[in-house]
Amino acid sequence: MSMHSSASQPAVTDPKRLVADFIESFWNGRDISCTEHFLHADYIDHAYQPATAEGLKTMLGQLSSAFPDHRQTVEQLVCEGDFVMARLTLHGTHQGEFRGTSPTGLAVTAPMYRTFRLADGRIAEHWALFDLAGLLRQIGGTLDDHTACRIR
Repeated sequence: MSMHSSASQPAVTDPKRLVADFIESFWNGRDISCTEHFLHADYIDHAYQPATAEGLKTMLGQLSSAFPDHRQTVEQLVCEGDFVMARLTLHGTHQGEFRGTSPTGLAVTAPMYRTFRLADGRIAEHWALFDLAGLLRQIGGTLDDHTACRIR
């Protein structure tokens, strides 16, 4: 059962359930319209540029282009106050260009962490960290200053 009831007011009773539903809908379901339900009007993204829902959507597009079958498996959710931390594993097959590396057809896995701050029953802020260097090594890519810093 989803924990959001309408675009105007999600019915959240469990912060971890909200985050799990968001990961499933947005990252795994590739439903960019769900941001209207899950994200706070003043949402700030500390991981992607621009630091808005648009940056989040851009990253989903890039990830989906490079790894069309990508999936983020929730390994653990921890809630403390208004914060929920998710420990995830990214799985996918490298089928499109990623950070300057042509498609290899190789299966990849990478650990990732996402932290969410909730306000008014919605996601107000997001931080993300994942093993980009490890993922690039799996597909034969390299990590340099230019590659590490660009999002386009």
